[in-house]
Amino acid sequence: MSLLNKYILKKILSKYLFLLIGFLVLFLIIDIIENINKFIDSNISTNQMLYYYIYSIPWFISIALPMTTLLSCIFTIGQLQKHHELTAIKASGISLKKLSFAFIILGIVISISSFVFDNTLVSSSIKKRAEIEKKYLTKKETSNQQIKRFHLVNDKNDLKEILYISNYDFITRESRNVTIKKIQKSSGNIKLIETIDIKSFAWDEQSSSWLCNEINKRKFPDFKNEYLSQEMRSISIYGQKNKKKTFKEEDLIKFLPDSEELNYWELKALSDRRPDDIRLKVDYNFKIAFSCTSLIMILFAIGLSIKRPRSNYATGIGVGIMVIFMYYIGMKFGQSLGYNKILSPFISVWMVNAIFLFIGGWLYARIRT
Repeated sequence: MSLLNKYILKKILSKYLFLLIGFLVLFLIIDIIENINKFIDSNISTNQMLYYYIYSIPWFISIALPMTTLLSCIFTIGQLQKHHELTAIKASGISLKKLSFAFIILGIVISISSFVFDNTLVSSSIKKRAEIEKKYLTKKETSNQQIKRFHLVNDKNDLKEILYISNYDFITRESRNVTIKKIQKSSGNIKLIETIDIKSFAWDEQSSSWLCNEINKRKFPDFKNEYLSQEMRSISIYGQKNKKKTFKEEDLIKFLPDSEELNYWELKALSDRRPDDIRLKVDYNFKIAFSCTSLIMILFAIGLSIKRPRSNYATGIGVGIMVIFMYYIGMKFGQSLGYNKILSPFISVWMVNAIFLFIGGWLYARIRT
């Protein structure tokens, strides 16, 4: 069995690599066609465009893994049947279910590797791709979008204090290079009287306040500079009728990154901090559920390919492709049910896995050995 397993694994891995490269090239071509107009209209350099697609490759591989797993398994079993190798294996006293253990073990290994791959290289590369996309491929900010980056932290009498923050990292809970400008209105004239530049602007959950380091104050019109190492543990913000409230981390929610840019552990940490955000709970459960896809596809492939030897090869490929799309649609539908609180975050993403695992297991149990 050891020699036979090595033979089968060698055949399936060769097809796996070929299909994976084929899907990767296909996805790259489709993405280039979709974004060609953006590249032409933007001022992105060839070097940045190259990096954009280098960062896209791990994501495309992650999408292609389930399809590659299913089709490579179907192709391998179909080839074994075509050359009567399965018949010879059965004649030697080895059951097909015992033979299929090699495929199942491979599915488990791919699923575990997929989880690690998705939550290390894929999430970080998507984040870098998103940075390039925002910098070069999105339209320039409108005046309204630029205004949203400013926060009125004091609107009292003739004095206005405006905080400008261009980014905030919800994982490290820190922003860099923050500026507060104090503006005074007098006799119809508006003048800048002070700027405060903050190098490090971090939220402290324990004290529910901001910790600021390396603060540089500049007062106008005498341009007097004052350097402070730490100040402003709390910032107040005035809303309607000058009602005062504390400026908190929650007010920077627009900087919350997409789930695809975060790994499982970052999503879990954010979900613990933000228990009311149901999307985060759904998404970190999805990270685990989706990594099991390869094992489920292996079970389907075995059941579809070995059910009727030599007569179900083409049909198995067609049904397999349909299964993949049904699975993807089911997972997205389950996510939407979770987002809308119709199902719990855990059930919404694992429900589809349970259904497909049951069907795949049923097909596997019906194999004639």
